[in-house]
Order: sequence, then C-alpha cells, then structure tokens
Amino acid sequence: MPNVRIRGISSTAITFLLMSKGFRVVQASDVIRERLGISFDKAPAEVTVKDSSEPSTLVVLGKRGAVEGVVEALVSELEDVVVWWGRPGLHTVVKARVSRVENGRCILELPGGVEGVLEACDSRENDFLAVTVVKPSFRKGERAIVSRELRVNGDYVSLIKGSGRIEFSEFIRDQARRAELSALAVSKLMGSGIGVRFRSNSQYAELHEIAVEIDSLVRRLGEIDARGRTEGSINVIHEGESIALVYLASLAKTRLDELRSRVAPTALGHHQLKYMGLGELVDFAEYLLANRAISREATGLLLSYVLNNCVGREFVFNQRKLDGGVVKLTPGILEEVHVGQGSVKAVFKRVLKSSGVYDGLGVEKKPGDVDYMVVETGSWVISHNYFRGGSYIGSYVNVNTPPDIGEGVVEYMDLEVDIIVKPGGLVEVVDLDKLEEASRSKLINEKLYNKALQTVESVKNNPMAHVYNPRSNQEK
Repeated sequence: MPNVRIRGISSTAITFLLMSKGFRVVQASDVIRERLGISFDKAPAEVTVKDSSEPSTLVVLGKRGAVEGVVEALVSELEDVVVWWGRPGLHTVVKARVSRVENGRCILELPGGVEGVLEACDSRENDFLAVTVVKPSFRKGERAIVSRELRVNGDYVSLIKGSGRIEFSEFIRDQARRAELSALAVSKLMGSGIGVRFRSNSQYAELHEIAVEIDSLVRRLGEIDARGRTEGSINVIHEGESIALVYLASLAKTRLDELRSRVAPTALGHHQLKYMGLGELVDFAEYLLANRAISREATGLLLSYVLNNCVGREFVFNQRKLDGGVVKLTPGILEEVHVGQGSVKAVFKRVLKSSGVYDGLGVEKKPGDVDYMVVETGSWVISHNYFRGGSYIGSYVNVNTPPDIGEGVVEYMDLEVDIIVKPGGLVEVVDLDKLEEASRSKLINEKLYNKALQTVESVKNNPMAHVYNPRSNQEK
C-alpha cells in the first residue's frame, strides 16, 4: 500500500482510517504518533492529505495510483463527500495550442478540452507551446494556470528549468539542514539554469539519495525539454501529480468524529466546529473531557452555546455547488435558536435587496421582501419562507447536505433539487433534472443521490412541516 503523509484538522481521524485500510503512514507528527501508538517512519510520502484553503475541503496530492487509492478509501468510509479532480494533474507538462490572445495573456487549449491561461505571453494564435500546469482546473469552465518553466517532480526534489532558484518546503525549518541541501544543490546544478525546490521528504533523506535523484531528474528534464520542442500537437509530454479536492459534508465530519473518538477524547461535533473556526472552544471542551470534568454528551451543547450568544447578529450563507462554485446568499439576522434532541434549529431573517421572479412560484420578487430561513443541524433541507408586508408568498424547500453552522456563518452543499410550496399547500418539485445529471456525471455518489430523492418524497408527503410562519411561531 502507498506511503501517506497526513496533516491538518482531521489528521487524527484520517490517519486512523487509512491505517485501518492498510496504508503506511509516514512522517506522522508527535501528537499523532502518541495517540495511535506508532513509531516515526521517515520514508518518503507518495501521497499527502492536508487541508485546502477552501472550507471543509481536503487536498489529496501525489502519485496517480496512490492518490486514487486514498480517495477511494475516503469515499467508501465517509460516503458523504464530493470529489473534484484536477485536470491536467499538478506540474504536468503539456504541449498546448494558443487559441487566442487577450490583453497580453494567452488562452491555451490543453489536453482533455481544458482551457489554460499563460500570463505575459508574446506568442500568437495557433502557436504551440510546452507549458507546465501550476494550478489545475477542478470545475467545469475553470481555466488551468500554466507556466513556461518546465518542471519535473521526484520524491525529494522538484527541478525547474529556467528558474535557477533554490527553494524549500515550508516544513523544512532546520537551518543546518537547509544549508546542507543548498550546498548539494550548488554542487549539482550550478550554471545549468535549473532551479530546485526541496520537498518536505528531503528533510529525512540521506544526501546521497537526494543526489542520485537530482541526477536522474536532470536527465528526465532534458528529455521533456526535447519533446517540448519537437511535439506538434496538443498532448501530455510528462505526467505530473494527481490532485483531488474532497469536500467533507456534515455527516462525513460526524463519521470522522467517531473515528477520532477511538483514539482520543473527542467532543461531539469536533470536526464541524473546528472547520467552522471554533477550534479553541473545542480544545477547551476536550481538555475538560480528558480530565473527566464533563461527559461527552455535554459537549453536544457547544453549538447551541455559540448560537445563543449570536442571536441578533448577522450571518452569511455559503451555498456550495456540486460543480465547486459557491453562491453567497443575502446575509440574515439570527432571530431564534431551538435546541432539540441531538439537533439545533436556527431561524434567520433575510431582507432581500434585488428584484426578479421567484422561480416556481411565478411571483415577482421585490426589494424588501423577507425570507425566514430555517436551518437545522442534521436536516437534509433548508426552508426559505417568503413574506411581503406580512403576507405569505410561498416557500422554497432546498434539498442539501446537513448544514455546518459556525459563529456568523452557515455552509452546506446544494443538491440541486428544490420543492416549491405555494399558498394553500400546493407542491411542485423543480430542478430534479439537475440532480439526475449530477448523478450521471458522477459529481455525487449513489448514496447522496438516493438520499436526495428520499428527502424529496418526504417533503412532498408533508410539505407544511417545512413551512415557517413567524406569526404562528410568536403565538406559540
């Protein structure tokens, strides 16, 4: 099985998960080794799992087969995830065609029908260029970012033609080790016009192992350069690293909580709260839990504590889309918090600012209309209940993954299909075709697809259970 290095918020749970699947965990942190009772393994990682800059999202990066194996393990165990693959792979070298030039930038046609962007480009339309992918395309319509600096990766170093720089992974912090590696780079590459980036694996490797790899990669880079000059069609010259983004829906985080709790005191909602920026609160609760000052069940009150202190404050709503986009809804004020058995329900008041039409309702949307948005942890729906001057317009019941709620923010993955509830209780399902297309194109797995369909049927059978009327609520 591949060697995997794991970093980030979910590192304990994912280390436990992958070890149980037979993966070899390397370069684990002191905390992880203590929790799981494993020794330090300095072998080079073939795959790295870490947090993305995108909320609730993991990056899985490395050798193709190894990355595919790790992603398959995550999907099979966590289930409630959405995966986006980078195309072409990171640092893949390709021959591309200039399809047009825009304001000094070349728009390129890459293999697989992906568009790429090359900044500061003086080439002409229909020229062919050898370029390296420095940022893949993950979503439909998203352009990859490319560079003219050809790059080849090894276990310990990356070599970059035309760079001439010596760079280090941020994880190589020991200055003496940096000095050793710099001396090696100078001895091997001085005057070659080739730059080097020492990867985090190199901090544990023997210098002679790194030297051998540099020699091998210099030869490989020469071969790539030669092919780049002679190839005359759009194609892959050198395969880089596979990269996938794995979005963790709320229930996937709950599963990670269960896994983590087998090796460390773990608060209920640990991963949801941590990914929503409430790590300090979670750490304090788990300190009390480890010292038997509170029960694990008591930690389930953390979110309600946070939300009760946020009543009257403005929240933002990030509606993640299956294609990787994010729709930021009009912000709203938290008006009510209700704590149930294992769940928290929050009611937000959103005052709409734009004009238009409420699709499905066939009613004009006007500035000043009010949406009472009902969000409940663990629920597969969020309801939007629209009013104008106290009169009910209708409701949208949005089918989505159970929401994550933090301090001032709500986030969820939209599963495309909605149920419209009109005054009088008339029900209409809209955009079911979008859900079906997402299933056909493998944007969602079969479990998520079936759960969305079940949720639609549940709402159709009892639509009024999802309609919120502020007047009725006040009378209660």
